[in-house]
Amino acid sequence: MRSSYRLTFLPALVLPALLAAQTPTAVVRGQVTDGATGSALSGATVMLVGTDPTVGTSTDSAGHFRLEGPVGYHTLRVQFVGYGTVEVPDLWLRAGKVAVQQVALEASSVALEGFTVSALARTDPTPMGSRAITVEQGLRYPAVFYDPTRVAGTFAGVVTPNDQANHLVVRGTSPNATNYVLEGAEMVSPNHLSNAGTASDLPMLSGGGVNILSAQMLGPSRLLTGTLPIERGNAFGGVLDMGLRNGSTTGQEWTAQAGLIGIDLSTEGPFRTGGRSSYLVNYRYSTLGILSAMGVDLGDEAITFQDLSFHVALPFRSGGEFRVFGLGGTSSNVFEAKEDTADWEFDKDGSDITYTGRTGAVGGTLRLPAGERGTFRSTVLLSSTEQDREEVRFDPDGSAIDTLQADLSESKLSVVAAYDGVAGARLRWTVGASAMKRDMVNLLDERTDGWLLRPYANARWSVTERLTAELGMGYAHFTFNGSEALEPRAALGLQLRKGRRIALSAGQRSMLPWHHIMRMLGSDLGSNEAVGLWRSQDVVLGYDHSVNGRLNVHVEVYHQRLEDVPSSPPVGDLPDLERTSAQVNAWDQTSGSLLVDRSEATNTGVELTVDHHFARAFFYQLNGTWYDSRYGENNDPSRWNGQYQANLLAGKEWAKEGDGKVRTWGVSGRVTAAGGLRYTPFVVERRDFVYAGEPWSQQLNGTFRLDLRVYLKTDRKGRTGMWAL
Repeated sequence: MRSSYRLTFLPALVLPALLAAQTPTAVVRGQVTDGATGSALSGATVMLVGTDPTVGTSTDSAGHFRLEGPVGYHTLRVQFVGYGTVEVPDLWLRAGKVAVQQVALEASSVALEGFTVSALARTDPTPMGSRAITVEQGLRYPAVFYDPTRVAGTFAGVVTPNDQANHLVVRGTSPNATNYVLEGAEMVSPNHLSNAGTASDLPMLSGGGVNILSAQMLGPSRLLTGTLPIERGNAFGGVLDMGLRNGSTTGQEWTAQAGLIGIDLSTEGPFRTGGRSSYLVNYRYSTLGILSAMGVDLGDEAITFQDLSFHVALPFRSGGEFRVFGLGGTSSNVFEAKEDTADWEFDKDGSDITYTGRTGAVGGTLRLPAGERGTFRSTVLLSSTEQDREEVRFDPDGSAIDTLQADLSESKLSVVAAYDGVAGARLRWTVGASAMKRDMVNLLDERTDGWLLRPYANARWSVTERLTAELGMGYAHFTFNGSEALEPRAALGLQLRKGRRIALSAGQRSMLPWHHIMRMLGSDLGSNEAVGLWRSQDVVLGYDHSVNGRLNVHVEVYHQRLEDVPSSPPVGDLPDLERTSAQVNAWDQTSGSLLVDRSEATNTGVELTVDHHFARAFFYQLNGTWYDSRYGENNDPSRWNGQYQANLLAGKEWAKEGDGKVRTWGVSGRVTAAGGLRYTPFVVERRDFVYAGEPWSQQLNGTFRLDLRVYLKTDRKGRTGMWAL
């Protein structure tokens, strides 16, 4: 039985490891398949780049491979005749931990000079709008707390409005404009403490304090932006597209980890020795909860959460696979009003606040080969979240003003099915559909429910060996009020010489109205039940340059036009209410206004990413964005128009081998700068906010943040330990 123990504290303590005379090694295994049909590729060459002597092998008749190499960071290269080369950079091999990689190759009749696809970069045919999220990033980047959503917050074009939470402002859009997908199906927000980081402290459906799904569970995951693949919809910001990794099939493994966020315990392995079926289970309890139980509260709040995630993979002998997965978590925080009114710095300082949250999901996926030239795949996922918040507000004299109750719940039943096929050597196509039933009780205690139905089709044609064209069409229909939208997609990709490629994509997508912050049952002015799907029209130009095997440069220029944005029409002698009510600026405050689909908004920007993978014991990533977000007839700056964002991440390791172990010191850092978001001037009258200026006319100060992480890794035979600060 193989075992892996990793305890990380901030500061951390590491479990003791046994000494061994042999230099520790680690294993990477996986399967190589055809990217279009999913069929196994036998005889593909798999190697660890830069090892001396070279560590390599060939896949067996089922496409499986197994390599054993030195511990540390490596690049895995996969090659096969008639297919493009794929490299997996930043692959961390740890003693006692088997790394698992599923690699899909794309057919190509000729080798393209200097061009190699990165399996961790952009998996779509065009080099736009897809950034990978990996376990290694969650463990290596400082201040992301092993949270895949916070990892996405380090990418170009993404701003986090508050460091306390993982809500994402993607390309100048509200956090409400981003949704979550798990194993191909849309789900509710999988986050603890959904009121964390919001301006009003109200629970939301866009994020929270930390993702319930720990990075320990992550498989192929990515943040999608721009025109989006045809299978993804119901978002005009981004899509956090999460996948789960399979458990080990070579032996049972254990991982223990403790830090400021929580204590993780995970186990994985085969159901029987030599079998291909596997399980992976992870449990986490918040360190903050333990400290609160001991009477030590951080930030004047008693915070606690816990979660459990699992993933079971059951492959078939004849090919294909059935998987069952789930997650669940509970969270709470309690804040007591400060007794001394001189200490009332923020509005909540004069309130007693109690918050509780419960979130869960369970689902299954099925993948089956359909002949020699196709694959059928399907996912069914049921997810639900319930958030309850009670606030008792006090006057400075200690008397209670009122009690505010804010409860929010949402459930989603998602069913997705698709068939992927090929026709000849140049044409690949997909036909599929998704159906998602959303049932919601909003912050105003009003219930709405309806199905979002989305059939779609997509074709990708290799016009030449260097030119690729893609065309897709989707259709969205919301049964709640009958609103509908066409969702066409088109893209051209041209692979240039010497590792460069350029692509252009355009399309239209749609999103459900934000019922959780809208009054639905009507008022004296009328009802908002007729508010329909928003529409987003996008054009994106992208450029990729693989300078060498380690350094990549990526540029995207985008323009987005939002139509049918809900806002208030003129009422009587009142001025146009568009500027104060346009939902493009909404996030965490409810609106009792009558809304109609009448407003517009635009987002324009350019993104640059320079990415040096972990090679020669160091890595760095520099990314930056300039963007301009505007709305309404007057083309006013929107709430999210911070104008710029930049990140620099870098790290270096120093390894020393001896006494049967490898000891590695490492340091990584992150520098973040971003323009301030915008706000409406206000005054406070007896604990209530009264607006006193033009909407979103003022800008908060920009932010500058520096994070540093220092760690010590020790690899011994059969196990790895780590200290981190």
